[in-house]
Amino acid sequence: MRGLIGKKLSHSFSKEIHEKLDKKEYNLIELSELDSFFQEKSFECINVTIPYKSKCISFLDEISESAKEINAVNTIINDNGILKGYNTDVDGLIYTFDYYNVSIENKVIGIIGNGSTSKTIEYVSKLKHAKIIKVFARNPKQNEYKLSDIDTHQDIQILINATPVGMYPNNDQDPVVNVSNFSQLEFVLDLVYNPLKTKLIIDAKKHNIKAVNGLMMLTHQAVKANELFNNRTCEKRISNTIYREIYLKQLNLVLIGMPMSGKSYYSRKLAKAYNKALVDIDREIEYTQEKSIPEIFKSAGEKEFRRIEFETIYNMSKELNKAISTGGGVVLNQKNIDVLKQNGVIIFLDAPLSDLKKMPPKGRPLLKNPSNLIKLYKERYALYNNACDIKIKKNGFNTKETMRNIEVKINEYINS
Repeated sequence: MRGLIGKKLSHSFSKEIHEKLDKKEYNLIELSELDSFFQEKSFECINVTIPYKSKCISFLDEISESAKEINAVNTIINDNGILKGYNTDVDGLIYTFDYYNVSIENKVIGIIGNGSTSKTIEYVSKLKHAKIIKVFARNPKQNEYKLSDIDTHQDIQILINATPVGMYPNNDQDPVVNVSNFSQLEFVLDLVYNPLKTKLIIDAKKHNIKAVNGLMMLTHQAVKANELFNNRTCEKRISNTIYREIYLKQLNLVLIGMPMSGKSYYSRKLAKAYNKALVDIDREIEYTQEKSIPEIFKSAGEKEFRRIEFETIYNMSKELNKAISTGGGVVLNQKNIDVLKQNGVIIFLDAPLSDLKKMPPKGRPLLKNPSNLIKLYKERYALYNNACDIKIKKNGFNTKETMRNIEVKINEYINS
């Protein structure tokens, strides 16, 4: 048997990654205690995640030097009853810094959390000659700092979150720090990877700070673990390939734009092209409210509709692998965009006003008066521009060209 042991694993991508590597079954094994599992030794090789990376060591016969120094194991091989422990998180973290072209040499590192993953980050930071390493925790140990005092450490250049704050299903948890308080901050690594972008990452990007999640670390440590599982060496590019495949599969493709710009049409095309589930926010609202959009506007007004719209988007935004068509007014509430960005790439279908005028405004309450189209266009265009990650300039009604442009831009987004 192969698999991952931990306490809560519903959020894990490990099964998909490992089964891509060697097509062998990989199990997610949730355990409340370790004794019986290790007494039986009914596994060939396993990975270990929180909260058992340190606790499992007492059951092992041998551990690697890095695992011994960190006091954490994430990979165990059963060699004819001899249990051998390793820490491939070290490899995953080093590879992540290299992949994103981030040097930590002579830098001030701020680590949030003091668990086993924090120890791995300390180990790698020392290995890569960081200038100063500061660990912050709610309950600090010797030579650590109180998390409540982190704002006073203005010299932090690289910030790494090694806590589960913001992890699914608690996507809406506020970040443990305010990145705007750190004038020298260059890079943020949040080791949470579900959602794909935590609030910490989104906030960092708003301040033009390079910020990424822990998916590459997860992917590369899995590749190194799989090498131990099979006593082989994988091709160097395999981590990049699998990372991009996993990221694209989990990513929501979210279409925004003016009414009649083609969001519903192209979301259907994208759902088919990328094998994603289709979600139309307006249709979801009509289904749950048992009323059409015009009926909701008439009976409850626009303010109540916007409240319902946000509630629908909030609940759906935690899901993965969707092609999502939004209503034209989704950008009127920044909170809509913030939650959609957590698991999605925002694609603005920029249709010329001249084309929009040719379309019938059927079932659109705010366009009963034709002059409102121009008014809405002027009011919202800048909001669409500011909200989007990808902008697609539509060229008339050439659907093949538009679809091709969307696919090219999605590929560029993933590769970047």
